[in-house]
Amino acid sequence: MPQLSLYLDDETMESLRDGAGRERVSLSQYARCLIQNQAESAWPAGFWETYGALDDPTFVEPLELDVSLDDSISFDSPFE
Repeated sequence: MPQLSLYLDDETMESLRDGAGRERVSLSQYARCLIQNQAESAWPAGFWETYGALDDPTFVEPLELDVSLDDSISFDSPFE
């Protein structure tokens, strides 16, 4: 069976241990389930079935976009 090694801070490790304890499963099983659930829920259920389904003739793309309306994008990286 393949193995994965992770380096975690103490707070994250404690959170995993607590979660595994609440679910009464091994740490490996708990982490595996978290990873699988995250991979399966990347897109909301039914997303691709509704994509492009809007039937409203007033909803149109503007001919020319005004780039001055764009704000700069900023976000907190989880990797810092």
